[in-house]
Amino acid sequence: MSVYRLLPARPFASYRQYLEHHGGAPIGEWLSERDPQSILDEIGRSGLRGRGGAGFPAGVKWRTLFQHPCRERSVVCNAAEGEPGTFKDRALLRSNPYAGLEGLFVAAHVIAASSIHIGIKEIFEPEIARLEGALQEIRSMGGDGLPPVTIVPGPREYLFGEEKALLRFIDDGIPLPREPEYPPYQQGLNSTPLSPNPSLVNNVETFSHAAAIARHGAEGFRALGTEDTPGTILATICGDVKRPGVYEVAAGTPLSDIIDEQAGGATQGGVQAVLSGVSNGVLMPERLGTCADFGSLALAGSGLGSAGFIVIGKGRSIPQITRDIARFLYVESCNQCSACKHGLRLASSAIDELFDTELASEDDIERALYGARSAPQANRCYLPVQGSIVIPSLIERFRDQFDAQLENPEPPLNPFQFPSLRDLDATAHVFTYDDSPYRKRPDWTYEGEDGEAGIEAEATPEAVRLSSDVAELLRERALTSGTTVDRLVDRLLRAALEE
Repeated sequence: MSVYRLLPARPFASYRQYLEHHGGAPIGEWLSERDPQSILDEIGRSGLRGRGGAGFPAGVKWRTLFQHPCRERSVVCNAAEGEPGTFKDRALLRSNPYAGLEGLFVAAHVIAASSIHIGIKEIFEPEIARLEGALQEIRSMGGDGLPPVTIVPGPREYLFGEEKALLRFIDDGIPLPREPEYPPYQQGLNSTPLSPNPSLVNNVETFSHAAAIARHGAEGFRALGTEDTPGTILATICGDVKRPGVYEVAAGTPLSDIIDEQAGGATQGGVQAVLSGVSNGVLMPERLGTCADFGSLALAGSGLGSAGFIVIGKGRSIPQITRDIARFLYVESCNQCSACKHGLRLASSAIDELFDTELASEDDIERALYGARSAPQANRCYLPVQGSIVIPSLIERFRDQFDAQLENPEPPLNPFQFPSLRDLDATAHVFTYDDSPYRKRPDWTYEGEDGEAGIEAEATPEAVRLSSDVAELLRERALTSGTTVDRLVDRLLRAALEE
């Protein structure tokens, strides 16, 4: 069964070593002898589900592209991993980039795609270098006839990893989601009204599993995992555990086993809660025996997502963690959908007030709930839905902590680092955290990176509660001016200061 496991005991040093492990010919030679229909059938029989979110069946998605009437098709790998608490695709690219690349070539062969693109954040420098080297090796070993592969470095923005935003960035350099009516399998890269050019989009882990299934068949893959989620999963475990890292386990392994046996158990007095990224409901300690597969975690009120589990110890402040999550989602909202930006701003600002002795008020918690739940309206992407799930889940499960925070609006003594993972020392079991979520502004600029004087860039403006009539007037004026309330207020204040 080792051929179906993606993470080797030690990183593959070369493509030749990867092939020795799998016992097969180079992909260029091997693919030329395989019928696309037979590979597609194996992917369908395997039950492989996408390893990046909702777990959509890969075989169904691939068959949709296989049968699409438009003959101009492309394959796109989403390597722009940015979900908080997740590092699995980067760990995979560092130790085994060959599986993902083979999966891309397999997909292109199946759907007769003319091009392959890999969207990846430009800050992922080790992963980009590994991909470039692996591509050269594959080309040198009989891969000259394979479709061209373009590596597309993109911005650090969270939404760059949203599949419609990823396609838009590849097309025109803008990491903003397109209209929801046009998913990639209907409207892909370089599409026109007469030629929709559908694109097959999966992430690194999904394409890597597809390569193993194509080479070794569906039966062995299905022998791992569960009926609901066959195969293995790459689980990222971070936060309050002894050995943070990325671990490959059979899907269906109890979450408690992953935390205790793989990550060494919890610190900070034990597990208070576990988050699956910031897209799902919180898991309480009594639910840690839940199997880590899509169906089981959904029934437990959470979700597998990208299998990034954030362990929160008993010594942590849940209101502080909720505050960071709400601000992250608000700041990362692109403002194309007004309800998303306004709702998440209301949720974020209301929770902020819980930590301010002058502004904290009895309606803060209810305003946070209202803002989060009102965010998803005619939304182009899933981000506001995330806010409507995770923020109320934390507030409702830990209402006693929020009430206590309201009574004593002081910062926590033991703050929890927001789990934006920048790097991993796999040997020492240490994640490096990215501080950019704390520096990012709602207009997507960053403190300290825009030429402002250091004091101005680091200053935190004092929060002000406006009367309802003034707030409504500002909203109306912003709407008629084609701008946002934040920018309008900023412009008015600057003008007043200059007078």
